[in-house]
Amino acid sequence: MHGASTRDRDVVLHVLGDFAATVDDRPVALGGPRQKAVLARILAGSDETVSAEQVVDDVWGERSVDSTVASVHAYVSRLRRLLGGDAIPRRAGRYLIDREVVTVDADLFVDDVSRGREALARGADDAAAAILDAALGRWRGPDAFGAMREAHFLAPLAAKWEQLYVLAAEALADAHARCGRAGDDVALLHELAERDPLRESVAVRLVRALYAAGRQADALAAFERCRHALAEQLGVDPTPELRRVHAAVLAQEPLPAAVSSALPTNLPPRNRSFVGREDVLAEVSGVLDDDVRRPRAVALVGLAGVGKTELALELAHRRRRTGRVAWWVAAEDPAGTATGLADLAAALGIVAFERGEDTHAALWTELDRAPGWVLVFDNADDPALLEPFLPAARHGDVVITSRNPAWRRLARPVTVSSLRRTESVRYVVGRTGDAAAEADTLAEQVGDLPLALEQACAYIEQTGMSVPDYVELFRERRASLLLRDPLDSRPTVATTWGLAFDRLYQRSPRAAGLLEAIAFLAPDAITVATLRRLGHPEMFADELDLQDALAELLRLSLVDRDSGFVRVHRLVQDVVRARLPVGVRRRRLVEAVRACTGDGADTEDAGAHLLTVAAHAEALGTVPDGLVEALAELAGRQAARALYPAAQRVLETALRLQHEIDDAVLHGTLVCRLGEVLDAAGYLAPALDLHRRAVRILDSTLDPDDVVLAHAYNRLGHVLNCADDAVAAIDAHERALLALQKAGRDDLVPPVLVDLGYTLWAAGRLGPAGEALRAGRELLEGHGRRDDRDWAHATAGLGIVAQDGGNLEEAVSLQRTALDVFTRVCGPEHPDTAQTLDKLGYALRLSGRADEAVEVHLRAVRLLERVLGADDSRVAMTLTNLGLAYADAGRTGEAIEAQARARRIFHAALGPAHASTLLADRRLAVALAASGNQVRARTLMNAVLEVAEQRLEDNPAEQARIAADAARVFGSDTV
Repeated sequence: MHGASTRDRDVVLHVLGDFAATVDDRPVALGGPRQKAVLARILAGSDETVSAEQVVDDVWGERSVDSTVASVHAYVSRLRRLLGGDAIPRRAGRYLIDREVVTVDADLFVDDVSRGREALARGADDAAAAILDAALGRWRGPDAFGAMREAHFLAPLAAKWEQLYVLAAEALADAHARCGRAGDDVALLHELAERDPLRESVAVRLVRALYAAGRQADALAAFERCRHALAEQLGVDPTPELRRVHAAVLAQEPLPAAVSSALPTNLPPRNRSFVGREDVLAEVSGVLDDDVRRPRAVALVGLAGVGKTELALELAHRRRRTGRVAWWVAAEDPAGTATGLADLAAALGIVAFERGEDTHAALWTELDRAPGWVLVFDNADDPALLEPFLPAARHGDVVITSRNPAWRRLARPVTVSSLRRTESVRYVVGRTGDAAAEADTLAEQVGDLPLALEQACAYIEQTGMSVPDYVELFRERRASLLLRDPLDSRPTVATTWGLAFDRLYQRSPRAAGLLEAIAFLAPDAITVATLRRLGHPEMFADELDLQDALAELLRLSLVDRDSGFVRVHRLVQDVVRARLPVGVRRRRLVEAVRACTGDGADTEDAGAHLLTVAAHAEALGTVPDGLVEALAELAGRQAARALYPAAQRVLETALRLQHEIDDAVLHGTLVCRLGEVLDAAGYLAPALDLHRRAVRILDSTLDPDDVVLAHAYNRLGHVLNCADDAVAAIDAHERALLALQKAGRDDLVPPVLVDLGYTLWAAGRLGPAGEALRAGRELLEGHGRRDDRDWAHATAGLGIVAQDGGNLEEAVSLQRTALDVFTRVCGPEHPDTAQTLDKLGYALRLSGRADEAVEVHLRAVRLLERVLGADDSRVAMTLTNLGLAYADAGRTGEAIEAQARARRIFHAALGPAHASTLLADRRLAVALAASGNQVRARTLMNAVLEVAEQRLEDNPAEQARIAADAARVFGSDTV
């Protein structure tokens, strides 16, 4: 239970002057300081819900452990028991004070002040005085929240209410003055003047009140105190209004009529759909609250459409102090800026001077008479053009929005990026009501760009379609949706950026050409070196031309630069490409390909762009020279680093593009490479199909002794061996060797010999296997390739041959040597390194070091699982070898577990009749027999024997191993 319902109880929270609560007019103890702080933090959220994590951050002052979040829930539960179960509801995992069931005296105060000031504006002076007097009477002390007022999460709200208290007091003094009761407010106004001696609006009313009460000397003294404070602290003279009241008191003349205390504002309405940006708002507020530099100025900079204006508007509303100037200036050009400031001067009653500079000087002086003003200069792209209009007034905030980042001399630049994904999702869900997962997909499509999100949500609202339907349409008609005219008057991505693009083409055709070429590269981390290769003589004569072009792009925030890297939003790329004629698109695509494939291209950098370039080539139906070959090379580098899914994707892209070229040899080569990648990734069946297809394509096109065909045959042999077809595998290897010998390519023979050696070993032919492996290794050494990857493969193969020949110490030594080379050449996380660890573990077990073998096998299993996944057949082979080591170490239960898992993987990956599956079957049978489970062990072994009798008649070594395992299962029974 969370406490009784609040619906039929009178619950009031008092924040004006202290922090307390009453229920049915009886005081309620709110608990200790932390419990009260939790309640205050939730209350400070106003109508917005507050998460427990945010309460932890603000109340505890640090990101704490989960138990602290649990403490928040506990405090809320206690508060509900005090205030009623409905007082603090939880919505979507977040809290708020329900104003429908809880009355907050500050809310009543705000409403009263609003009604009182409206009555005063209508001339209902008596009614205004009564309402405002009652409003001020709600305060129990000078500080909102009482002793808790200085808590950082309460101070802004407290300051807002306290400022409203001052405005209400000034309005009450005006109402009393109009009713002939100006002297009634002396004590109240004197107290306010003591608190803020710089507030001239209070001083005006205090002088009037004292004079009306017959206290001329005190009135003059009050004026003098304010004048002195203004001179000492701000270096300014009193306002004309205060001087007029002072002069009337001196001359003992009637006082000027009371005037309204509110200073002008023209801020656009607050955006009700604004979400997130709390980190940026906090950063900007920190800059604006820094008193070291005045006036405090920030420049919100970033790409058009990233939300700078909406952020500035939210910031202005948050920082606006009630009754102080808050002014919005459209600063696209000097004329607009001058008009905006002239309008502000007129609103403040400043008579226009003949020279604009004099009007501005009078405006700055007037602004500093009422500290706390906010000026926003929106869309000011040239610092030099705005500088003459920046205020000399010191006691307020200046916020600038600009695409140009070069503001550091005049203001603190703060870069505004796209929304965080969580913010984008919150925005879309709020606008459309669709699920968060669907909103996430939309946000991904538009790169979290606020304007694109707004455009999408507006389209969804106007057409009645769902978010998934829009996403599908966007994927199919991306360019059309971005470039189409809006359904209403709101700006779109295309119209907003179109102005920037047009300006760019006018200012710098070179920069425009560079942006067009960049539009065909991957958007993130484009190196400046790549941009240099994009250029050609008519674009960049030298480095200076390139840097000037980059400066123009940066000036409009069309790209970001971080040292040697440049980034561009992908929607910018989309719109740039969509605006180009097809012929220009193809020309820029060729330039992008040349930058990624030409002389001097960095392979790592180019690799980041090749897939993007290839996608554009597919879309345009054109294949620039060198693109397919570059993709094949990229896939080879990825496969060498065991990045098999990435290599597969690249090769599949290359094959699609290759169909546009109609080159059979290239086609066969790509099919062969894709087969190699799938084989390395553990997809044996499709890899075998691809290798057979590659051989058919190349065999029908090339001479029998062509090295490309020889490579295809050798890789087919390798996969046939893995598929348990040793005879066909040996034939394929030998065909490859014959072709290379005829072609005189002795340099390509060693890897084929090594692959042949492994196949012969798998067939049980240890002598020929050792000869092939030694011959291959010696040839590699003769070609200066000792300690490379092929040499390590040969060495590991010789290790397993030595092992099966009974030379266990030699086997261990050879595997350690191979392991060192693989670790150095391929890296400690490569599958080759892991499989050599497995071979080393096997040799260690046979040499009697079972415990050491277990540790080595475990390392291999974990490494392969990380790189290849838990269900790869190479993981299963390592597991079954681990099971043997467990058994030799006396760990029977773990041995059974390892063998059972290996068997499951082999069955799923290779089928029940594969040699590796039969191996796991019989090893599991042996482990079960050792544990006493004879029935299941014999059932498994009988199944193995049935298959082995049909398949292993040409492999006496394997037959001997099966017979030995069967004897361990059946004991002295006939096998």
